[in-house]
Amino acid sequence: MANSKIIDAIKSAEFVVHKLLAVKAGEEVVIVGDPDTDIEMMQALAGVIQGVGAEYNLVIMPNRPPESSLTMTRFIEKGLEEADVFLGLTKSSGAACYSAVVERLRKGKGLRQLSMVMRDLDILTKGGATADYDAMMQEAQRLREAWSGAKKIHLTSPAGTDLKADLGVTEPFIECGFANGPGGEAAFSDGEVSLGVNQGSAEGVVVIDGPSAYIGQPASPLKLTFTAGRLVDISGDMRTGRALKDIVDKVEGADNFAEIGIGLNPACRKLGYFEEEKKAYGAIHIALGRNTGAYGGTVDAQVHMDMVFYDGTVKTDKGLLLKDGSLAI
Repeated sequence: MANSKIIDAIKSAEFVVHKLLAVKAGEEVVIVGDPDTDIEMMQALAGVIQGVGAEYNLVIMPNRPPESSLTMTRFIEKGLEEADVFLGLTKSSGAACYSAVVERLRKGKGLRQLSMVMRDLDILTKGGATADYDAMMQEAQRLREAWSGAKKIHLTSPAGTDLKADLGVTEPFIECGFANGPGGEAAFSDGEVSLGVNQGSAEGVVVIDGPSAYIGQPASPLKLTFTAGRLVDISGDMRTGRALKDIVDKVEGADNFAEIGIGLNPACRKLGYFEEEKKAYGAIHIALGRNTGAYGGTVDAQVHMDMVFYDGTVKTDKGLLLKDGSLAI
């Protein structure tokens, strides 16, 4: 790794460890990657963690296919019982982000969690990682307030999205990088406000013209049709359509409409990489699959699959949140 990349990686690691996670001397920190993880990310974080007097543990788990993508090893799950802070860096899957064990420990013993899953060194050091996270948090609080208490939502886009759903089982939650209090969770890079829709209520069409987890950027828009909260038809780009159908066929519950999120990070780049683009200012993402935990549902699927579309409009029964990809609050 060139000297400039080393310096950039350490700079980002210092921001993550000192500000976003507020790691303290004597704490036990677990960093989990897989064979595809950029090892320099783990090394940079470990060095900064050691510098504050905390203990770090670097653990490599196997790559996971979509049908087992949210499962860590029993060894890691057991070790997390003793951890104060957890950083998930698995590149091939979201295992470390959506693990049921992490959710239990976060709520039960105050484990702090930061997800850097399905990201690489470039995302650690550029684009959304360079944003003003304090300013972004202030905007996220305004969006959450405008969204909170809504009971109906309507998504549209120039590409043909037209979907309605019921809300109210859960309230919108902020992910803007900060996980520095007991039970805190966030990601890096970060910047969004999200919520789970009422299970079984999503009706209509979402046209995906941005990147998605596991299937990438469609060559042409991918049209998804939902009835009673379930994906019932896939049309459009053949390559990504087949890839999505394969996941839905293999993974029980992968057809469930789970989440709506609005991105707030003005520094995120449009480069066909879903973890960067879903956080971009004004981007909308939906998710298929697991909707337990903060999403308020009961579908315990082995995938939580984010999918981005551009220039969308979001209306609730309380008012307009987003207009053609720009905040309207």
